[in-house]
Amino acid sequence: ELYRFWVPCVGVTSPITFLQILSKSIGVIQDTGSPLKDILYTLKSTQNPRLILLDNLETAMGLPETVTDGGRLSTEGIINKLAAIPHVSILVTIRSNTLPSDTITWDLIPLEGVGYEDARAIFISICPAAADHPSLNELLEVLGYMPYAVTLMAKQAVNSFAQVDGLLAEWKRIGTNSLSQDLKEKMNRSIGLSVDSRAISSDPDAQCLLAILAKLPSGTNLDHLKWWAKRVDRVTSAIGTLNNTALITQRQEEDSSPMFYVLPVVQSYLHEQPLYNSPTTRRLVLQACCAFLQDHKSEPGDPDFKAHVKELDIEKTNIQTILHSLKPESLLELGLVESVTNVFDAMLTFGWYQFWTRPSTETLDHILRLAPSSNIGEEKALRYTAEAHICLGRVYIRLAQCEESYDALEKARREFLKLGTPSDRIRAGHAALYLSDAWCYRQRPGSEVEGIVREAQEDLKDDPRGTARALMYLGEALWYRRRFDDALQTLQRAKEASEKCGCRVEIVECLLYMTRSYALKGALEDCLKTGKELLQAARSSGANELISDALVGLSRCYIRMKRYDDALVTLKESRIIHDKLGYPKLVAIDLELSGYAYAKKGDRLGATIAYDAAKRKYDDMEETDQTRESSRDCEENLRKLEQGDMGLKAPYLYDE
Repeated sequence: ELYRFWVPCVGVTSPITFLQILSKSIGVIQDTGSPLKDILYTLKSTQNPRLILLDNLETAMGLPETVTDGGRLSTEGIINKLAAIPHVSILVTIRSNTLPSDTITWDLIPLEGVGYEDARAIFISICPAAADHPSLNELLEVLGYMPYAVTLMAKQAVNSFAQVDGLLAEWKRIGTNSLSQDLKEKMNRSIGLSVDSRAISSDPDAQCLLAILAKLPSGTNLDHLKWWAKRVDRVTSAIGTLNNTALITQRQEEDSSPMFYVLPVVQSYLHEQPLYNSPTTRRLVLQACCAFLQDHKSEPGDPDFKAHVKELDIEKTNIQTILHSLKPESLLELGLVESVTNVFDAMLTFGWYQFWTRPSTETLDHILRLAPSSNIGEEKALRYTAEAHICLGRVYIRLAQCEESYDALEKARREFLKLGTPSDRIRAGHAALYLSDAWCYRQRPGSEVEGIVREAQEDLKDDPRGTARALMYLGEALWYRRRFDDALQTLQRAKEASEKCGCRVEIVECLLYMTRSYALKGALEDCLKTGKELLQAARSSGANELISDALVGLSRCYIRMKRYDDALVTLKESRIIHDKLGYPKLVAIDLELSGYAYAKKGDRLGATIAYDAAKRKYDDMEETDQTRESSRDCEENLRKLEQGDMGLKAPYLYDE
């Protein structure tokens, strides 16, 4: 220990004070009036190895040179002279990605977050009672697995006798303010060394970019900064400054440009700093979010749809965080009515993006909470409410929540009819069409389903796309009534009308119900031919939702035709897409049908694995008559397989 010296650099304000702290830490006795010469003499007075730890060296870097009687003095020059002594080794901790000296060969060890297991070990060593708590992993994740943050939070758990889930909830709500005063001061002091450094405080662009990135929890890439950081004049220079002070971390995603993000603990700290969480910053980030969404607004079949979805996938966590944090007072900060309507337009765009990728109700529910209390006027608020209800109704259909779907679409239809303009009447017609879907799921009488579609046709008679869509839904209603020949004729007319309008989604849906009609007629060759056309059209749309529907139809056709190998290939792709979309029920159905196909091929092991997985999926779902019956069917078939009986109960094909 006599030959190891810790040099705390936090208090360094000039090369002179750096020498003074260095001299005191090393224990220099000689005083010739030249501190540098005295330090070098002390270190050279013995050949024993010396280790000097320059802790928090970033505070000493970038300081202006000082003119002394012995010449110009700089921090880098001092370090170079220390490194030139053969038996002296230098260990540096620095919040920067810039080397302290260009003339020294450094061994660099980036100190980022530790891995999950190490972070868990740190926490449990301080708070053993948390070892088995189910929320511990999430708490460590929001702390970014940063050792110091994990240590302080574990001490908070011990000192406050708090449970892990309580600590997590408080951290999400108020960040570093959830810590006791002494622990909070330690955390803030540690982060503040970088945030308040000279490099940052002298670079307004870096401060502005840091404030923006702190609002983007999943980070963003350089390409997208043209939306987020429009007000930053020198983006690349600002990135350089933030990178050099280690305030941003870079993550390289496969086949994409680097992602820049701020660690969660630093984000939390910045949200408490007025400079980095001003109304101006919040407004700029929200406006950038809305502009990004409107620039990537499209639907399946549009030429840019696939590209737009790919870009939105990168930003979806950021967008969701920004939009879901909005409160009525957030909209008041925007001021102009036009700015507020832009926000609601953006939220609807995001709601539809989620519908086509991974359906969720959160954004749409948020519109319904915000619109009535906004300052855009009663008529506009009602129109946004109606648009949210129509999208929400379709989401609920996808999530197989039929009652909720019926309720939302009924409200949408009433609201559009109340608004009463010609364009609103057209939207009411669309709501009625979607409502017919919900009625089918609720098994309303076929005459009622056909009746509401014909009502919608009247609402949509002046809209070419609406007319084509209504004809398609009429074909679906006729299929529902099991009038398959009439359904096929109507769907063919709807397909031709949709082709004239360039309505690719409607073309896919026409082909889907034509496939189902042929299947239930027993015209399996026509079913297969149309099913292949359906899958091709769905793939060209770029929407996994439509591809999913197509694969479902085609796999059932293969099972009816006893083409079990083809069925298994199709069901495997279908299962992957359903899992990605978050449809556990459809994953279970895919597995159940796969079990049947394996059994028909004589593959007892494959059938057992598939049926067992399907049963577990059904058992994990909310219990309904259908899930109970499906689970029992899987259990019965598993029992038969165990007994060597391959005469399994045939599955319900779910398109009947």
